[in-house]
Amino acid sequence: MSNFTTFFPSASGGGGGGSILKEYNFTTSSTLNLTTLGIANGDTIYVFLVGGGSGGRETGSTFEGGSGGAIWRGPVTLGTAGTVTVAVGAGGLYSSNGGATTITGGGITGTISTGAARYDRGPLGGTAGIIYNGQGGQNANPIPASGIDGYGPGGTLSTPFELDTINNTTLQNTGRGGKAENGNSQLEGVGFSGIVKIFYS
Repeated sequence: MSNFTTFFPSASGGGGGGSILKEYNFTTSSTLNLTTLGIANGDTIYVFLVGGGSGGRETGSTFEGGSGGAIWRGPVTLGTAGTVTVAVGAGGLYSSNGGATTITGGGITGTISTGAARYDRGPLGGTAGIIYNGQGGQNANPIPASGIDGYGPGGTLSTPFELDTINNTTLQNTGRGGKAENGNSQLEGVGFSGIVKIFYS
């Protein structure tokens, strides 16, 4: 699903350049010792984090798809390579924020976080590295904002997009916003979980 050159157009692998980068995906919250991937002290890795999409909602007579999960991407130079701890953001419930996706440890300085996707379609703020938060469709604007290579798009307005529900596992780990729904079918307004990708040489 991913295209590394889309995420990091100027990225270069180790050694003499031209190397094909490897990819490791976290689809659930977990830990990993980076040295098991051959990553060493002082190496530069590239991370791509997608937060959980927010839930869709109804406000009065207006139906709104949820905002797509926020995305953080960029190179990270490690200190002492070790174990990273990843928390993959869950999709927000009906009319609720999506969960933040974070990565920490493993030689990374501090914590990298996407922040939460706002269900009320408000701004995320000026957090460094946050590059996208797709708004969902609504009555006056039925086409949701697209994400990046399928990650972080806004939630759909309503039919014929009936697959945009909590039961559709194919949309998990995309950070997609939940479908616009009313309080009578709140499960269908749930957003979708995020993902963490690590690219390394």
